[in-house]
Amino acid sequence: MHEGRNRDVPAKSELPWGDILNYNKLLNKFKLSEAERKQNDSIIKSVLEKVAFIIKDMKLDASPVLVGSSARGTSLKNSDIDIFIQFSKNLDNQQMERYGLEIGFRVIPDGKAKYAEHPYVSGLINNVKVDIVPCYRMKIGERTRSSVDRTPLHTEFLNSVMDEKDREQAIILKLFLKRIGVYGSELKTGGFSGYVSELCIYYHKTFENFLKFVNETRNQLVIGPNSSDFNTPVVLIDPVDDRRNAASAVSEKSLSILRISSAMYLKNPDPGFIDLDNDLDKEVKDYDRKTYMIILELKRPDIIDDILFPQIELFKRNLMAFAQRMDFHFMNAHSSVNSSTIQVLLELESGTLPALKIHEGPPADNPNALRFYEKYLHDQEVVRGPFVKNDRIYVEIQRKDTNFKIALEKNISKLNLGHNLNSYKGKIKMYTSKKKILSSMAYREFMSIREPPDLSAGENLKE
Repeated sequence: MHEGRNRDVPAKSELPWGDILNYNKLLNKFKLSEAERKQNDSIIKSVLEKVAFIIKDMKLDASPVLVGSSARGTSLKNSDIDIFIQFSKNLDNQQMERYGLEIGFRVIPDGKAKYAEHPYVSGLINNVKVDIVPCYRMKIGERTRSSVDRTPLHTEFLNSVMDEKDREQAIILKLFLKRIGVYGSELKTGGFSGYVSELCIYYHKTFENFLKFVNETRNQLVIGPNSSDFNTPVVLIDPVDDRRNAASAVSEKSLSILRISSAMYLKNPDPGFIDLDNDLDKEVKDYDRKTYMIILELKRPDIIDDILFPQIELFKRNLMAFAQRMDFHFMNAHSSVNSSTIQVLLELESGTLPALKIHEGPPADNPNALRFYEKYLHDQEVVRGPFVKNDRIYVEIQRKDTNFKIALEKNISKLNLGHNLNSYKGKIKMYTSKKKILSSMAYREFMSIREPPDLSAGENLKE
C-alpha cells in the first residue's frame, strides 16, 4: 500500500534556525494525560464490546471499529471518540442507516440523532462525546458509496506508517492550525482535517518542515505525489483512494492564512504562540469608525454546521444585495455563531440616505428619451424634472425609505435567509445602539486581528 511513497524531505527544507525547539511543554499540556487516556480506553473498550454484542444479537454482518484521532494516537484534550460500524455492502442505504441508528441508541439511549452523509448517534459517556457512525465495509481500491466508508482505511493506513514521534509532530501541527483558525474541514472553516494534518506530517516528517514547505511554494499547494487533476487551492491525493483529493475542503482563504502564519512563525519561532491558552488577540477598542453598523440576531436552529453555515452565507449575501438595491453603500458583513445564537453584523457607510435620489434616463438621442419624459412629467414622486444634463435626461425622485433599519424591518420577510432560517424571520432582533454593538460577539470577532481557535473542534467525520 505504501510503495513508491517517498518521505524524504529536500535539503532546502531544513530548519532556518540552529536549535531544535522544545515542544514537550505543549505536548504535556494538550495531549491526553495518562488518566484521561485510561478513561478513554475504558469507554472505547466498553462501546466496542456493546456494539459487537448488539450486532451478534441482531444477527447482522457488521463489525465495530475505532477510527479518528483516538485510534491513531493523535487526540487532543476534549477530542471525540468515533466508533464506526462497518456493514456488509449487501444492505441498501436505508437498511444500513436504520440498523446504525438502532445500535447507536441501544448503546447511548439518551444520545441524539445527527445528520451528515448518513444519520448517526452522538452522545456523552462519562462526559466524553462519543459518535457511533454507520458505514460500509470496503477494501482499498473499491469504489465507495459514501465518503465515510474510507475512514477506517485512513486509520489503518496512518497506523501502519506513523511512529510516536510522527504522532507528536501531528499534534503540534493540529495545535498550530487551531491557533490560526484553519483546523477542520467543515464548511464553516474550510480548513485542514485531522487526517490531512497527519498526512502532512507523513510527507514532511516534522511540523517545522511542513511550514517551510508551505512557505516556499507558490500558487496551488500540492502535498505528496503531484497531480494536475484537481483545480483546488490544496491538493493531497488520498493514499487509500488515488481518485480523491483529501484536501479538497481547504479554501483559498485558509491556505492564505496558513502561508502568512507559516512565514511569521519561521521568522520568529515560539512554541508559546501555539499554546491555545495564551490570549494573542489584541484588545478590541471602542473605536469610532464613523460608519453605520447593525446587528441581526436570531436563535440557532438545531442542525449540523455543514447545513447551517451555507444558509448563514446566503443570509449575508441577501442582506448585502438588499442594502445595495436600496442605494446604501455596503462595506462589510460578518457572521458569528455559538451554541444558541446567530449574529450577522452589517456595516454601511451610512444608515440614512437623502430624501431624494437622482434617477438617470436614456441619452437624448435615444428613442426612449421621449417615453421617459412623458412617464415622469406628472409623476407625484418627482421632486424636480425631467431635466437635461449633458447628453441625458434625468429626474429627482422622492425616496420612500431613507433609514436602513426601518427599510430592513419592512422588507425582511421578503428576503430568503435559507430553508431553516426562514422560519425565524419574525423573531429576528435588530440592534444599532453603540453599547449593543460593542458588546456583541459579532463585533468582537470582526474587529479581532485573529479568528479565535475553535477549542471544541473534534475530528470531522468526513475527514
